[in-house]
Amino acid sequence: MKEGARISTIPARDDGRPTRRDVLTAGLGGLGLTALGFAGFASKQLVPQPLVYDLSAPAPPVVALAPTPACADQPATDRAEEGPFYAPNTPLKRDFRRPDHRGRELVLRGRVLDVRCRPIPGAVIDLWQTDEDALYDNVDYGYRGHQFTGPGGEFEVSTVLPKRYAILGMVRSPHVHVKAQGAKTKLLTTQIFFPEDAESHARDPLFNPRLVVDLRQTASGPPVATFDFVLEDA
Repeated sequence: MKEGARISTIPARDDGRPTRRDVLTAGLGGLGLTALGFAGFASKQLVPQPLVYDLSAPAPPVVALAPTPACADQPATDRAEEGPFYAPNTPLKRDFRRPDHRGRELVLRGRVLDVRCRPIPGAVIDLWQTDEDALYDNVDYGYRGHQFTGPGGEFEVSTVLPKRYAILGMVRSPHVHVKAQGAKTKLLTTQIFFPEDAESHARDPLFNPRLVVDLRQTASGPPVATFDFVLEDA
């Protein structure tokens, strides 16, 4: 979905409701959002769009993580709505940050595993999110991209912390959309959330506490958010 103008959401004020200025500023972008939003929720929510990437593609170099600890069978990661802003054919990249961004930098990393807790190398993981202004970019593929997991099922993305926003009157907590699939697994479409901002969690009907990342500060550098995705067998 690359046609059309950059899509704007309406940033929420402190109480979660858009101000009059927010609505006026959204302008035509808001009208496009309404039409696209209803179309998305009416169609794409029922059948998540498939991934179109070659699962036999070689995995790019990634930072190795510690071995997966021994574990029993794991429940598959909860699914969540795709939303109306998915765009296929995103670039292969690990750094979502724009050179002139004003956001709070973040490293998102983890693994893609099967239900027996085995890593899935070469799985595709496709991520998209709002930028520091709570906007989705469907024109230049800003803050969206895909990569293939490494030998231990690992992935890593440098990005910024997404902002909460209001869409069609609904408050959305900061979140990242994710699609993940291995060569022999079902497609997972979900969203992951952050432990901060409990107030917006309470107002977001799509918030799921089982999809919250482990967010930790570092002595130097940006905080690190970790989440492992568990995929069902095909």
